[in-house]
Amino acid sequence: MPLLDLGSHQIHYRIGGSGPPLVLIPGWTLSLHLWDEMVPLLEPYHQVIRYDPRGAGRSTSNPALEYSRLADAEDLAALLDHLGVVDAHLVGHSKGARIALIFAMNWPWRALSVAAIGSAEPHPTGSGASFRPIAAEWVAKAAKTAREEGSEAAVRNLGRARLFGKLRSSPEGLRHLRLAMEGYAAADLLSDAAKRTYDTEAGASRLTMPVLFLAGEEDPFLEECRYAHEHLPSSRLVVLPRCGHMAPIEQPEALARALLAWPSRA
Repeated sequence: MPLLDLGSHQIHYRIGGSGPPLVLIPGWTLSLHLWDEMVPLLEPYHQVIRYDPRGAGRSTSNPALEYSRLADAEDLAALLDHLGVVDAHLVGHSKGARIALIFAMNWPWRALSVAAIGSAEPHPTGSGASFRPIAAEWVAKAAKTAREEGSEAAVRNLGRARLFGKLRSSPEGLRHLRLAMEGYAAADLLSDAAKRTYDTEAGASRLTMPVLFLAGEEDPFLEECRYAHEHLPSSRLVVLPRCGHMAPIEQPEALARALLAWPSRA
Protein backbone atom coordinates (compact mmCIF):
# COMPACT_ATOMS: atom_id res chain seq x y z
CA MET A 1 0.00 0.00 0.00
CA PRO A 2 1.80 3.17 -1.15
CA LEU A 3 1.92 5.83 1.56
CA LEU A 4 3.49 9.29 1.67
CA ASP A 5 4.86 9.94 5.17
CA LEU A 6 4.63 13.63 6.08
CA GLY A 7 5.65 13.18 9.70
CA SER A 8 2.41 14.24 11.38
CA HIS A 9 0.32 12.14 9.00
CA GLN A 10 0.38 9.79 6.02
CA ILE A 11 -1.35 10.05 2.66
CA HIS A 12 -2.47 6.90 0.85
CA TYR A 13 -2.36 7.02 -2.96
CA ARG A 14 -2.51 4.88 -6.10
CA ILE A 15 -1.15 5.38 -9.63
CA GLY A 16 -1.96 3.74 -12.94
CA GLY A 17 -2.13 4.40 -16.66
CA SER A 18 0.18 6.44 -18.86
CA GLY A 19 0.15 9.90 -20.40
CA PRO A 20 -0.12 13.41 -18.94
CA PRO A 21 -0.61 13.25 -15.14
CA LEU A 22 -4.20 13.62 -13.94
CA VAL A 23 -5.02 13.83 -10.22
CA LEU A 24 -8.42 12.71 -8.89
CA ILE A 25 -9.45 14.29 -5.55
CA PRO A 26 -12.54 12.90 -3.77
CA GLY A 27 -15.13 14.86 -1.81
CA TRP A 28 -15.69 15.09 1.93
CA THR A 29 -15.86 11.76 3.82
CA LEU A 30 -14.89 9.93 0.61
CA SER A 31 -11.82 7.94 -0.42
CA LEU A 32 -10.07 7.23 -3.71
CA HIS A 33 -12.66 4.48 -4.27
CA LEU A 34 -15.05 7.23 -5.38
CA TRP A 35 -13.32 7.00 -8.77
CA ASP A 36 -13.29 3.21 -9.21
CA GLU A 37 -15.68 3.22 -12.18
CA MET A 38 -13.90 6.09 -13.91
CA VAL A 39 -10.27 5.01 -13.59
CA PRO A 40 -10.42 2.35 -16.37
CA LEU A 41 -11.91 4.99 -18.68
CA LEU A 42 -9.17 7.55 -17.97
CA GLU A 43 -6.02 5.42 -17.69
CA PRO A 44 -5.65 4.82 -21.46
CA TYR A 45 -5.13 8.58 -21.84
CA HIS A 46 -3.53 9.69 -18.56
CA GLN A 47 -1.26 8.69 -15.74
CA VAL A 48 -4.02 8.69 -13.13
CA ILE A 49 -3.04 9.66 -9.57
CA ARG A 50 -5.73 9.27 -6.93
CA TYR A 51 -5.40 9.58 -3.18
CA ASP A 52 -7.24 9.71 0.15
CA PRO A 53 -7.20 13.22 1.68
CA ARG A 54 -6.24 13.48 5.34
CA GLY A 55 -9.03 12.07 7.49
CA ALA A 56 -10.41 9.78 4.78
CA GLY A 57 -9.85 6.26 3.47
CA ARG A 58 -6.47 4.85 4.46
CA SER A 59 -4.81 8.20 5.08
CA THR A 60 -4.24 9.34 8.66
CA SER A 61 -7.39 10.19 10.60
CA ASN A 62 -6.37 12.19 13.67
CA PRO A 63 -8.37 14.95 15.43
CA ALA A 64 -5.08 16.73 16.21
CA LEU A 65 -4.56 17.61 12.54
CA GLU A 66 -5.68 20.80 10.84
CA TYR A 67 -8.61 20.16 8.51
CA SER A 68 -8.78 23.03 6.06
CA ARG A 69 -8.79 23.25 2.28
CA LEU A 70 -5.43 25.03 2.43
CA ALA A 71 -3.91 22.18 4.47
CA ASP A 72 -5.37 19.72 1.96
CA ALA A 73 -3.82 21.70 -0.92
CA GLU A 74 -0.44 21.54 0.83
CA ASP A 75 -0.80 17.75 1.08
CA LEU A 76 -1.43 17.62 -2.66
CA ALA A 77 1.67 19.70 -3.35
CA ALA A 78 3.72 17.36 -1.14
CA LEU A 79 2.32 14.29 -2.94
CA LEU A 80 3.24 15.68 -6.36
CA ASP A 81 6.73 16.49 -5.06
CA HIS A 82 7.07 12.96 -3.72
CA LEU A 83 6.06 11.50 -7.09
CA GLY A 84 8.31 13.85 -9.06
CA VAL A 85 5.32 15.33 -10.88
CA VAL A 86 6.00 18.94 -11.89
CA ASP A 87 2.49 19.74 -13.10
CA ALA A 88 -0.78 17.91 -13.65
CA HIS A 89 -4.42 18.16 -14.66
CA LEU A 90 -6.60 18.29 -11.53
CA VAL A 91 -10.08 16.81 -11.17
CA GLY A 92 -11.92 17.27 -7.88
CA HIS A 93 -15.37 16.31 -6.61
CA SER A 94 -17.24 18.44 -4.04
CA LYS A 95 -14.69 19.27 -1.32
CA GLY A 96 -12.05 17.88 -3.68
CA ALA A 97 -13.06 20.49 -6.27
CA ARG A 98 -12.31 23.25 -3.77
CA ILE A 99 -8.98 21.61 -2.90
CA ALA A 100 -8.06 21.54 -6.60
CA LEU A 101 -9.01 25.19 -7.13
CA ILE A 102 -7.23 26.43 -3.99
CA PHE A 103 -4.15 24.42 -5.02
CA ALA A 104 -4.30 26.08 -8.45
CA MET A 105 -4.61 29.52 -6.86
CA ASN A 106 -1.49 28.92 -4.77
CA TRP A 107 0.59 26.95 -7.30
CA PRO A 108 -0.85 28.06 -10.68
CA TRP A 109 2.25 26.90 -12.58
CA ARG A 110 1.61 23.34 -11.40
CA ALA A 111 -2.03 23.10 -12.52
CA LEU A 112 -2.31 22.35 -16.24
CA SER A 113 -6.10 22.55 -15.89
CA VAL A 114 -8.78 22.20 -13.21
CA ALA A 115 -12.09 20.34 -13.49
CA ALA A 116 -14.40 21.03 -10.53
CA ILE A 117 -17.35 18.65 -10.07
CA GLY A 118 -20.27 19.55 -7.82
CA SER A 119 -18.63 22.48 -6.02
CA ALA A 120 -16.65 25.55 -6.90
CA GLU A 121 -14.51 28.49 -5.94
CA PRO A 122 -14.83 31.42 -5.82
CA HIS A 123 -18.15 31.64 -4.02
CA PRO A 124 -19.78 34.69 -2.38
CA THR A 125 -18.51 34.26 1.17
CA GLY A 126 -19.56 37.17 3.34
CA SER A 127 -21.73 38.73 0.64
CA GLY A 128 -25.01 37.71 2.21
CA ALA A 129 -25.55 35.03 -0.43
CA SER A 130 -24.60 31.43 0.10
CA PHE A 131 -25.00 28.34 -2.02
CA ARG A 132 -23.93 26.08 0.85
CA PRO A 133 -26.75 26.15 3.43
CA ILE A 134 -27.34 22.43 2.87
CA ALA A 135 -23.67 21.63 3.41
CA ALA A 136 -23.38 23.94 6.43
CA GLU A 137 -26.40 22.36 8.09
CA TRP A 138 -25.14 18.88 7.22
CA VAL A 139 -21.68 19.52 8.71
CA ALA A 140 -23.02 21.24 11.84
CA LYS A 141 -25.42 18.38 12.55
CA ALA A 142 -22.70 15.79 11.98
CA ALA A 143 -20.27 17.62 14.28
CA LYS A 144 -22.89 17.80 17.04
CA THR A 145 -23.60 14.07 16.67
CA ALA A 146 -19.88 13.21 16.69
CA ARG A 147 -19.29 15.10 19.93
CA GLU A 148 -22.44 13.96 21.71
CA GLU A 149 -22.92 10.40 20.41
CA GLY A 150 -19.52 9.45 18.98
CA SER A 151 -17.94 9.22 15.55
CA GLU A 152 -19.72 6.00 14.53
CA ALA A 153 -23.13 7.61 14.97
CA ALA A 154 -22.00 10.65 12.98
CA VAL A 155 -20.75 8.50 10.10
CA ARG A 156 -24.01 6.48 10.06
CA ASN A 157 -26.03 9.68 9.82
CA LEU A 158 -23.79 11.13 7.10
CA GLY A 159 -24.40 8.04 4.99
CA ARG A 160 -28.12 8.89 5.04
CA ALA A 161 -27.61 12.45 3.76
CA ARG A 162 -29.91 13.45 0.91
CA LEU A 163 -26.91 14.31 -1.28
CA PHE A 164 -26.45 10.53 -1.49
CA GLY A 165 -30.14 9.84 -2.09
CA LYS A 166 -29.87 8.63 -5.69
CA LEU A 167 -27.20 6.11 -4.68
CA ARG A 168 -29.28 4.59 -1.90
CA SER A 169 -31.98 3.71 -4.43
CA SER A 170 -29.82 0.99 -6.01
CA PRO A 171 -27.88 -1.86 -4.35
CA GLU A 172 -24.82 -1.19 -6.53
CA GLY A 173 -24.86 2.54 -5.81
CA LEU A 174 -25.17 1.89 -2.08
CA ARG A 175 -22.31 -0.63 -2.20
CA HIS A 176 -20.09 1.87 -4.00
CA LEU A 177 -20.97 4.64 -1.52
CA ARG A 178 -20.17 2.44 1.47
CA LEU A 179 -16.83 1.46 -0.06
CA ALA A 180 -15.98 5.12 -0.76
CA MET A 181 -16.84 6.14 2.83
CA GLU A 182 -14.87 3.26 4.37
CA GLY A 183 -12.17 4.59 6.67
CA TYR A 184 -13.80 7.94 7.40
CA ALA A 185 -14.01 8.31 11.20
CA ALA A 186 -15.13 11.94 11.66
CA ALA A 187 -11.70 13.06 12.90
CA ASP A 188 -12.20 16.43 11.21
CA LEU A 189 -15.49 16.94 13.06
CA LEU A 190 -13.78 16.23 16.38
CA SER A 191 -10.75 18.44 15.69
CA ASP A 192 -10.15 21.63 17.67
CA ALA A 193 -7.07 22.55 15.64
CA ALA A 194 -7.06 26.05 14.15
CA LYS A 195 -8.15 26.19 10.51
CA ARG A 196 -6.49 28.60 8.11
CA THR A 197 -8.71 30.30 5.57
CA TYR A 198 -7.97 31.50 2.06
CA ASP A 199 -9.49 34.42 0.15
CA THR A 200 -10.70 32.66 -2.97
CA GLU A 201 -12.31 35.80 -4.42
CA ALA A 202 -8.84 37.38 -4.52
CA GLY A 203 -7.16 34.14 -5.56
CA ALA A 204 -9.47 33.69 -8.57
CA SER A 205 -7.32 36.06 -10.62
CA ARG A 206 -4.59 33.40 -10.55
CA LEU A 207 -6.78 30.82 -12.29
CA THR A 208 -5.32 31.48 -15.73
CA MET A 209 -5.25 27.78 -16.67
CA PRO A 210 -8.30 26.13 -18.32
CA VAL A 211 -11.07 25.67 -15.73
CA LEU A 212 -14.10 23.42 -16.22
CA PHE A 213 -17.08 23.36 -13.85
CA LEU A 214 -19.35 20.30 -13.98
CA ALA A 215 -22.52 19.55 -12.04
CA GLY A 216 -25.57 17.34 -12.33
CA GLU A 217 -28.79 19.14 -13.19
CA GLU A 218 -30.22 17.80 -9.89
CA ASP A 219 -27.16 18.79 -7.82
CA PRO A 220 -28.04 21.44 -5.19
CA PHE A 221 -24.57 22.93 -5.79
CA LEU A 222 -25.20 23.58 -9.48
CA GLU A 223 -25.88 27.26 -8.78
CA GLU A 224 -22.56 27.51 -6.94
CA CYS A 225 -20.85 26.25 -10.10
CA ARG A 226 -22.81 28.75 -12.19
CA TYR A 227 -21.68 31.58 -9.91
CA ALA A 228 -18.02 30.60 -10.18
CA HIS A 229 -18.33 30.18 -13.95
CA GLU A 230 -19.77 33.71 -14.25
CA HIS A 231 -16.84 35.10 -12.25
CA LEU A 232 -14.27 33.27 -14.40
CA PRO A 233 -15.21 34.32 -17.95
CA SER A 234 -12.63 31.99 -19.51
CA SER A 235 -14.08 28.91 -17.75
CA ARG A 236 -16.55 26.41 -19.14
CA LEU A 237 -19.68 24.96 -17.48
CA VAL A 238 -21.09 21.50 -18.27
CA VAL A 239 -24.39 20.32 -16.77
CA LEU A 240 -24.99 16.55 -16.72
CA PRO A 241 -28.65 15.58 -17.36
CA ARG A 242 -30.48 13.32 -14.88
CA CYS A 243 -27.58 13.49 -12.44
CA GLY A 244 -27.29 14.53 -8.79
CA HIS A 245 -24.30 15.42 -6.64
CA MET A 246 -22.44 12.11 -6.94
CA ALA A 247 -21.60 12.18 -10.66
CA PRO A 248 -18.47 9.95 -10.39
CA ILE A 249 -20.73 7.11 -9.18
CA GLU A 250 -24.07 8.07 -10.75
CA GLN A 251 -22.77 8.72 -14.26
CA PRO A 252 -19.08 7.72 -14.51
CA GLU A 253 -19.14 7.19 -18.28
CA ALA A 254 -20.79 10.54 -19.05
CA LEU A 255 -18.42 12.30 -16.67
CA ALA A 256 -15.36 10.62 -18.20
CA ARG A 257 -16.54 11.58 -21.69
CA ALA A 258 -16.97 15.20 -20.61
CA LEU A 259 -13.45 15.27 -19.15
CA LEU A 260 -11.81 13.61 -22.14
CA ALA A 261 -13.69 15.80 -24.64
CA TRP A 262 -12.53 18.96 -22.92
CA PRO A 263 -10.11 20.81 -25.26
CA SER A 264 -7.36 21.04 -22.63
CA ARG A 265 -7.08 17.23 -22.73
CA ALA A 266 -6.12 17.21 -26.42
